[in-house]
Amino acid sequence: MVSAPRFGTVVVVCLAAMLVTVGLVPAGVAPADASTTDRSLQAAQPTNNSSVVHEDPQSADDEGNVSELQGSLSDRLGETLVDCSEGLEVGNYDACNESKDYPDWLGKYVNVTRSSDAETNKTDEFQEARENQTSYANDVQRFRRTVDKYRTARANGQTERARRLARRAQRLSQQINETGTRLTEDYRTIDNGTTQNFSAAINTTNATTENVSATADSVSVEQFKNTTITSSTADNRIAFNDSLVVSGRLRTANGTPLANRTVVLEGDDRLRRTTTDESGQYVITYRPAVLPLDTRRLTVRYRPSTQSIYRSNRTAVPIDVRQVTPTLQAETTPQSVGFDELLSVTGRVAVNDSGVGSVPVAVSIDGREFNLSDGSRVRTGSAGRFRMANGLPADVAPGRQRVRVSMPLENRSIARTNTTVPVTVTQTPTQLSLNATQESVNGSAVGGPVVHVAGRLTANGTPVPNRTVAVGLNNSTTPVTTDENGSYDANVTVPEGVFADQTGTTTATIGATFEGGETNLESSRRRTSIELTVPAEATGVVAQFVAAFRALPISYQLLLGLGLVFVLGALFSVLRRWLGITESDTEDAPSSTLVGESTGTVDDPREGLRALLRAAREELSAGDADGAVGFAYTAVRRALGRDPELGGARTHWEFLDACIDRGLGDRQLGALRRLTERYERATFSQRSVSTDTASSALEDAQTMTDPDEQAPATESNADSGHDSQSE
Repeated sequence: MVSAPRFGTVVVVCLAAMLVTVGLVPAGVAPADASTTDRSLQAAQPTNNSSVVHEDPQSADDEGNVSELQGSLSDRLGETLVDCSEGLEVGNYDACNESKDYPDWLGKYVNVTRSSDAETNKTDEFQEARENQTSYANDVQRFRRTVDKYRTARANGQTERARRLARRAQRLSQQINETGTRLTEDYRTIDNGTTQNFSAAINTTNATTENVSATADSVSVEQFKNTTITSSTADNRIAFNDSLVVSGRLRTANGTPLANRTVVLEGDDRLRRTTTDESGQYVITYRPAVLPLDTRRLTVRYRPSTQSIYRSNRTAVPIDVRQVTPTLQAETTPQSVGFDELLSVTGRVAVNDSGVGSVPVAVSIDGREFNLSDGSRVRTGSAGRFRMANGLPADVAPGRQRVRVSMPLENRSIARTNTTVPVTVTQTPTQLSLNATQESVNGSAVGGPVVHVAGRLTANGTPVPNRTVAVGLNNSTTPVTTDENGSYDANVTVPEGVFADQTGTTTATIGATFEGGETNLESSRRRTSIELTVPAEATGVVAQFVAAFRALPISYQLLLGLGLVFVLGALFSVLRRWLGITESDTEDAPSSTLVGESTGTVDDPREGLRALLRAAREELSAGDADGAVGFAYTAVRRALGRDPELGGARTHWEFLDACIDRGLGDRQLGALRRLTERYERATFSQRSVSTDTASSALEDAQTMTDPDEQAPATESNADSGHDSQSE
């Protein structure tokens, strides 16, 4: 039996170990923000408003090389595209709907690619492939349903309905052919630039498209009567100032003229329409604008109405495209413009005074291009006129500038040309606000006081985003970047020189500076004074610990306290075995001397899990849904990680796979899979999870940490009669 003095020594040793652990708290802890790479750790870090790229903490290495994570996300995106293409071939449309996480994965891929040292970046291709595949899948599904309805209507003698449905099937078939061609091009582009193999996706997409075309032809043959269409030209040379005249005749298969029918000429991605006369003849005049110079023929197509009993038909006419150079006129209003003021550019594109319609026009100043709200360029109207109006950006240098207007065409029937218009850019005064508040008072061994600095940068009342503001205190400077509202904020640790040899309080001056260099904005500065509470001199290890602990917010004090409880409990358990203390040694001891009894929870792991879940609920109540999910997931990892087969460093997906291999029950696996997906979204996505999602995550975590729902016991545990929870 161990004596009371010896047992007291054990307690003192444990407390000393706890204080040594506290000494590991980093200097200058700033409690204002806990947005870190791994939210489950919730570590307090010095913050400013610089963006943080989220990484999978267990697959990105210490040097920040995230190529492995980029490759993993690329694999997921590629597998989703391939699975959808294979599902479409056999009519499994759910295969395309199961990838609801595709936008989140793509967003992570964008962020990771910015940080990756790999040269592969297929962001645009993955985005375009997804959009084309979604359109393709929807059209294929609509086509097959339309054909089924057509066959039902035909079998029931519903002639008009069958005719409408057959016509709809023809249109869908044409769309599927066009979208399928774009989609296979996307697959080839991704295949050539990544480790993905899209051969199967290309083959299945082509097979699906061919099946659709064959079905559409079959429907057309059995539902509609054949037609013939002819076309000819007197001169196949074509230019904007030398129009093409196409004539021909539309008839039935037995030669009967088809009057009052629509015939279209397809060119420049536009349709020129005309109507046949009583003898079935038509004439179409075409003047090309952006027709590629290598175009060798144009399609002339008969387009029957929905209720027509005749099949669509087409023919082609050979052409020889010639290029002409237009005149480009432009002017600006006003002649002098400053930051965010509206600069209007108007003009006209013409050939021999004939306006050139539907051609793109690029407008730029000092290398910054103006675009429409959807990001596209302005196009000329039917008379060749255009107008572009944009607020002047800040990064256009002041002084004499020239607005450049050009036609970004290459090898088209209208040649590219450009012109410039002079304009004067003026400098605009800026206004900079500054507020400072003391966030904490730290002990001198941990760092000086932490001051939160915030303000806003505007110019004539307009927010100035994405600009650097230098926050200075004594001889230290912290750069911060304004957000879309022109706001900035940062936590600054006060240098020791400001409060050295001071007691009580001292006054410090904080300044903020915006340098307007390389912009059309004037520089601005702002200063403010703040009364600081000076940290007391350290009087020993205990005093340093208390000062550092009090400097933290309540949530961090709770986390640190829980960590210390676990450390203390573990050390106490080890020392008890080392000193030979048994349960009988402590049963008769006074309750005030028993560490485990005074806390009631030190060597009960379940209390730690409950504390984490309580912390998750508190985070959710405080509005931090992402933080709540992080705590919930941490609790589950801690609960299941006591199984030796599930311990060790694993990514969240690897951990899920390990749990599947370990033989977790269906209910637990379902809860863990949902929680893992929500944890990934909360940790790595640019968008926060919803309150409902976080609440569901807490319910799943509660299921996983319930003693009756724990992981299967290991062999050693089974032999000893103890389950993993009691260990």
